[in-house]
Amino acid sequence: MKAFKISLLAALISSPLAAETIDKTWELGVFGDYIKSSTNKEARMDWDQIEAGKSIGIDLQKIINDYWNVRVEIARTRYDVNNGTDKDYGTRGGVDAIYKLEDSNLYMFAGVKRFSNVKSYNAVNIGAGYNFEVNDRLSFYSEAAIYKDVDYGYIDQGVKLGLKYAFGDVKQAPVSIKPTVAAVPAVVTKVLDSDNDGVNDNIDRCADTPVTVKVDSMGCTLYSEHAVEIKLNIAFANNSSIVKPALVDDIQRLADFMKEYTNTSVEIEGHSSITGTADYNLMLSKKRAESVKSILVNKFNIDASRLTAKGYGQTQLLSTDNTIAAHKLNRRVVAKIATSVKEVVTKG
Repeated sequence: MKAFKISLLAALISSPLAAETIDKTWELGVFGDYIKSSTNKEARMDWDQIEAGKSIGIDLQKIINDYWNVRVEIARTRYDVNNGTDKDYGTRGGVDAIYKLEDSNLYMFAGVKRFSNVKSYNAVNIGAGYNFEVNDRLSFYSEAAIYKDVDYGYIDQGVKLGLKYAFGDVKQAPVSIKPTVAAVPAVVTKVLDSDNDGVNDNIDRCADTPVTVKVDSMGCTLYSEHAVEIKLNIAFANNSSIVKPALVDDIQRLADFMKEYTNTSVEIEGHSSITGTADYNLMLSKKRAESVKSILVNKFNIDASRLTAKGYGQTQLLSTDNTIAAHKLNRRVVAKIATSVKEVVTKG
């Protein structure tokens, strides 16, 4: 008989039901539990010094929804009495409301029971349990409970281990329909280069660039940059600030440069030889610079705000010799303009 029970349990666990999904409606369970009587009962002769009891029983649960069950149970209990020297048998029956915690195997319960052993009495109980599913139909459960005797006021304690079998219809697994994907013909998109600069329109940042110029990877004109400069050196007669007519062409070249490169400005430097006093030479060199500036403004229409005239006197001599040649070399007005120029890089 024992071998038959073990074989039946193994068959339940390993049966195809383990792969089913069940819409559970009822659960039928068998259990064994241990009841520890109140220590006050153990000392009372009118309770036959009742001690612990061991039970076997069955229960039936109605599954209401995902959170609530209702359970009825009945158990047969054997108690130790008279300080453990004798046995007494009793029954227990009752009803519990069970609340299942969300996303957990834990649950709580409360109910009423009727005990019949040495004496008969009613009790209310609360407890907690844990459910372990073997498969969709079969599960083990364990519980701990406290029983409050409402007739005599004693409190008993109990623990329970059980096995449940679920009844219900098998849920139909949803049918998976694999969608048919129609073949989509490849679409060939023609990439345009509207300005024929070698860069496609979808990345061209500079539309309509001339076909004769080179462009960068974004389709914009490439430029080269180089430095340009011009120098002016006007000689003066001794003790004079008058520009010789023959040297006006040199001043015009400076004016033309400034007209071409409109972002430029210039300092016109006046210098003198060492003849005369330093103060006089400083004044004379300033007048020489102003003479050149006046020609640039009045004759060649250069904006005066772009010109600065400054005299340095004899502080920046080209030659320190006290000779006619050295004096002639030092009597001068000089200017220098340098700038950078960007030019379009052309093809070929």
